[in-house]
Formats: sequence, C-alpha cells, structure tokens
Amino acid sequence: MFSVRIQGMLLLLLATSWPFMCGAATDKVTQVTLEYRLDNQNYSYTGIWQGATLSFDGGRERKAVVATLNWPPYIGRQECQGGWLLQYMAAVIIQAGYNPEFRFLPWARAVRMAELGHVDILAPEYEIEASAPSDVVLGNTRLQHLALSSPYAHTPVHYISAAKASLTQAPEPKSLSDYAIGVVRGYQNSPEVDQVLDSGRVIVQQAIDDGQNLQLLLNDRVNLILADPLVIATLAKRQGIDEGSYRVLQPAIAKQPLYFALSTARPQWQGLMTDINSSITKMQKQALRTQLISRLTQVCPAYN
Repeated sequence: MFSVRIQGMLLLLLATSWPFMCGAATDKVTQVTLEYRLDNQNYSYTGIWQGATLSFDGGRERKAVVATLNWPPYIGRQECQGGWLLQYMAAVIIQAGYNPEFRFLPWARAVRMAELGHVDILAPEYEIEASAPSDVVLGNTRLQHLALSSPYAHTPVHYISAAKASLTQAPEPKSLSDYAIGVVRGYQNSPEVDQVLDSGRVIVQQAIDDGQNLQLLLNDRVNLILADPLVIATLAKRQGIDEGSYRVLQPAIAKQPLYFALSTARPQWQGLMTDINSSITKMQKQALRTQLISRLTQVCPAYN
C-alpha cells in the first residue's frame, strides 16, 4: 500500500512538472532572430533565451532591462520569434543605443519590479491615469514611480461577456457597480474605467493573466472581463475554447496607446527616455512595425 502511494505521488509530481520541463527544454534551444532595415542598412541580431529571460547583444556598451509579460499573440515566450511587439521593442532599444534584456514575469510582479527600480522599463504599458494608485507604495500613485515614453502602437480594450449573458453592449462606466468585473492584476485598462474600478464601488476579481481572466468569465465567477479581443481569441483557440462561448461587447472602451514605462528610481532614466523617444520617432518615420509584421508573416506559418 505504501509503495502504491509513492508511485502515485511520483506520477502526480511528473504530471504537474511536465509543462515546466517542456518549457525549460524549449527555452534552451529557442533563439529569436531580429532582422530589419533602416536608412538603407540591414540589421540582424540574435536573442538568446536563458529561462524566462531573453537577451540581445546589439553591440552596445549599455544595457536596458525590461520587465514584460506573455501577451499572445503580440509578445511571449511561446510566440513565433517572440511576436512582433517584442521584435519592435527590441529594435527600438537597440537603435536607442542599449542591449535589451527582456524578463518575462506575471504582470503584477513586473509592475512591482519597475516601481521599485529593479528594472529600467515596464513594457508594454497602457496609459496610466494620474490617480492610478501605486502597486508598491501605499498612498503613492503609479506615476510617482514610472514615466511614459512616446506612444509607439495602439491596441483595443473591450468588455467581454459570456455568450449566454443577457448583456449585449458595453455598459457605461457609471453602471459598473451592477456587475462583477474580472481584471488582470496590475493592468491599466482605460483611465475612465480604472477610476471607477479603483473607487471601491465595484466588485472586482483579479486574475494573474488574461487566460485566467477568461476562465473567471466562463466559469461564472464574473459578469464581464476587460481585455484585448485578439488576446482572448488567441488564448481561447489555444485552450480549445469555442469562440462562440463569449461575446466581445461594442463599442470598444478605448484604443489604448502602448508605451515604455521607465522606472524613475533608476539613475539613467532621463537619458534613457530621451534615447528611446528619439528611436521611436525614427522607427515611425520608416514604418518599422509594418516591416517587422510583414517579415513575421513570412517566417511564421501560423502568424496572424
């Protein structure tokens, strides 16, 4: 009887650790190739994975450490070539004069690392409203610890309901107290909505990531979640969830700009901000984002 219990425990241990074993093995052999053309010159860099950290040697003397997250299909450890957003951010940082190092973390931990000054950058970040509370220092705002770069892209934010729910269009912010709302811990969503969610008048359930937030919705733990529809569609497909089980409510809450959020606790942050903003301007003039997406469409068979 004792040996049977031991065997069962070993099988359970192997089953629960298998995804991590697979992930670790994948990370060891996975590299990311970053290629682009600027000012009639071709650039090529290789990103090397070490666990959940991806580092590029751009031949620069300085390094910029970025706390980021898995946000498919835009960016992630399992995305082909890291996703276009990772490629874009890496190119911006390299052209700004820094070797980028991306640390993939749960978003709440990434925010904490940035606010405390343990990394240079939190990205991608949405607009942060002035009243958004710090996740680290009680009584402070997030903008007392982070400063936003120029915007470099936009993505939509929507309310999403279960398909069986009676709600068929996006509610007004003032009526959110009628619902239980699912959010990802540490996310900004939109200034107007976040002010209501932070007021204490709304039932808010926090998830670790978008995948868990979707599960909260489908398991009737919340009435609505806040999310980018493309992220939810990607996760639903990968989890075998029928897209007909949820409903993207219209109109969109916002089309949110994406920023680099620089930690003001780092001594080099102002110089880094100047360099990154200059690099973003150059990238936008030469349509780097379109170029990177076009390349990934060619090299990644399943790229959307």
